[in-house]
Amino acid sequence: MTTNHRGNAFDLLRLVAALLVVVGHSWVMTGHEDPLTFLSGTNAGDLGVGVFFLLSGFLVSGSWLADPSLKRFAARRALRIYPAYALVVAALALVLGPLVTRLSVGAYYASGGTWKFLAGNLAIIPVQFTLPGVFEGNPYPNAVDGSLWTIRVEVLCYVGVAVLGLAGLLRRRWALAAVAALLYVVALIVEATGYHGVLLPGALDYQAAVPIAYFGVGMAYREFVGANPPPWWTLALGAVAWAALWFTPAAPVGALVFVAALTFTIAFRAPTALHHPTGGYDLSYGTYLLAFPVQQLLHGLPSVINALLTAVIVLALAALSWRFVEQPALRHKPSRPRLATAQR
Repeated sequence: MTTNHRGNAFDLLRLVAALLVVVGHSWVMTGHEDPLTFLSGTNAGDLGVGVFFLLSGFLVSGSWLADPSLKRFAARRALRIYPAYALVVAALALVLGPLVTRLSVGAYYASGGTWKFLAGNLAIIPVQFTLPGVFEGNPYPNAVDGSLWTIRVEVLCYVGVAVLGLAGLLRRRWALAAVAALLYVVALIVEATGYHGVLLPGALDYQAAVPIAYFGVGMAYREFVGANPPPWWTLALGAVAWAALWFTPAAPVGALVFVAALTFTIAFRAPTALHHPTGGYDLSYGTYLLAFPVQQLLHGLPSVINALLTAVIVLALAALSWRFVEQPALRHKPSRPRLATAQR
């Protein structure tokens, strides 16, 4: 594996991915079909989620290799995703819910559904989408924050990295290639057959297959290519592979090669000035967590206006999340002991 250290545009890509999810949801939650779905069979939101998992596979597997300690790995992952996630879940159940429910406040808090939402989502698995009387009459009814489902998938991917790391497979190229290929085939079968069953009871359903495949490709890319852009021809190859599956149920999987090639091309070829578009603030996670309920509140607006206004609102909220929740939590990430580093 050859690697350079000239930097990357991962911050830019994560923000773009979050905004793609906003764009995709803006059509669905105003009662329309995403134009990209009409054109290709793949929606913008799924592409954004794919980019998130692709970059996560690259970075999280690298994090394990930099410090292969299960305890410190788990602590870093928990500190990155859980504080903001828990705050959003609590705010939805205890603040937004009673403000917008069709029930009286007393009936809302007396309902078991309120506490099921809070407890279930704080546990991450199983995810809960509904709160009593909230968003029942919307074009996309009942779902309070549909984006939460990917957090459990992300956590399961972390478990997968730890298992592969403990087994010594994260530096074995062909093992990672085999894992990525297997995950891709599973995703292709799930999408092509319309499978809607449970892969792992209570934890993983059909929706998870494609994001996990993206994660696997991200891990393999790190080991085979490192921090280098892919050859330009991979963009053309990926575009052809995707186009060949347009208008078929497998279109979301067909997009994977093109999205991966485009993502890593931008990541390692973008000008340095674009690497950190929001300075020291990472707004992608807060944007992703918060956009869905905001879009539900704005469901009566036209799709484009819904997306634009949501972006303005959630970017401001995401800045507060980064400044007062995410960044302070990350200051507690455990460091690799100096003695261990010196002996490496």
